[in-house]
Amino acid sequence: MQDQTNLITSDTVSYLRIQTVEEAKHFFGPVAAAERVWRSAVYFDALLNSPRSRLGIGDHDRAEAYIFGNGVFPGKDHAAHRSHFPVSVKVMTIDELFIAPFEVVDLSAHADEFPWNTGGAEIYLHLTINRLVLHAQSKLVVKGNVFILNCLKATGANIGDNHAVIELGASSLVQPSIASRTMPMKQLNNNGHDGAAGEPLKQHSTPLGIRVSEASAASTGQKGGDGSKGADGSTGANGAMLFLSDLRFGELEGFQKQGLKIRAGAAPGFPGAVGGEGGAGGRGGNGAAGSVTPFGITKGAAGGFGGSGGNGGNGGRGGNGGLTCDVFVSVPHQKSVVFAIETYASPGGKGGDGGKGGQGGAAGIHGKFYEDDGSLTASLTGSAGANGLNGADGKTRNAPNVHIYERP
Repeated sequence: MQDQTNLITSDTVSYLRIQTVEEAKHFFGPVAAAERVWRSAVYFDALLNSPRSRLGIGDHDRAEAYIFGNGVFPGKDHAAHRSHFPVSVKVMTIDELFIAPFEVVDLSAHADEFPWNTGGAEIYLHLTINRLVLHAQSKLVVKGNVFILNCLKATGANIGDNHAVIELGASSLVQPSIASRTMPMKQLNNNGHDGAAGEPLKQHSTPLGIRVSEASAASTGQKGGDGSKGADGSTGANGAMLFLSDLRFGELEGFQKQGLKIRAGAAPGFPGAVGGEGGAGGRGGNGAAGSVTPFGITKGAAGGFGGSGGNGGNGGRGGNGGLTCDVFVSVPHQKSVVFAIETYASPGGKGGDGGKGGQGGAAGIHGKFYEDDGSLTASLTGSAGANGLNGADGKTRNAPNVHIYERP
């Protein structure tokens, strides 16, 4: 990918803030009334009556329907407009742009270009190209912007049966930073504690020698502590959104049928995080030792049960694929055949794997001279924790539509 400054023969760049939705409609126009009605019929009307309109993005859609389509003024969204406006716009005018075969020019606008903090809001790119010359397999890329292109004349140079590409996409580098943790989160001190050793057998002096009391419950090693459950994995971030693009061509020449491809789609969702491992069960305490005395053998006490391992944490749900806005293309009469359309769905992220269950704690050691009287009804080793459940995959979002309007 070449530096865009090497490809532009003459250009001007400015940055501005548009304060209101009314100002936005005026600035991003003009769009003929008939075309506005058509845009609403093919896209905005259905969008504003969809379940999406009840989500937070609904006020965004209503504003775009007013700015770019035939939507009514969204007066009920006045409070939302206060948080969304002013919007930051990069305004770029290029006299002539030549893109050589297999060359890629990325004109995406980035937040760090602006002389003010854009606050993580969407960025608009208003690009005017007086003359655009494209060659076979050349590519013009804009990602992560609301994109308005006003191309007075686009020319296909020696493209033949091949094609040039305008690629519209989402970018987590342009949109607010998106991160996803896929490694399991380390948890400190989620292992069970070791059980305490049994109390030593009590001894008593007698004229005939030391007598040792029989083992009591206190002489048995204590059970190890159970391990804690692993932390559940966090949900993956949603994919970056494909914003609306509005491509307006004054003249198109030198392109054969489907000689100019428009490629568009949002970003995939990020994977969910792996669930944390369950803590290991604590080791059982050792039983008190028995002994040999003049009065016979005093039996030792049993070791304690090992603690149970903690269950693994569940994997995080994958993030949903990025939402999309449609793409509008305005061309002269009978020029829609110039375009080939390639759009793609934005797949949801893979769910995170469940964490492994913790190991059961080892049994404590029986005291010397211990004899099993059959009172132990289960293994002294702690049971292992269950593995966590895998997270569900994120939702795949539909591909955008590209609507081509032929001006009369």
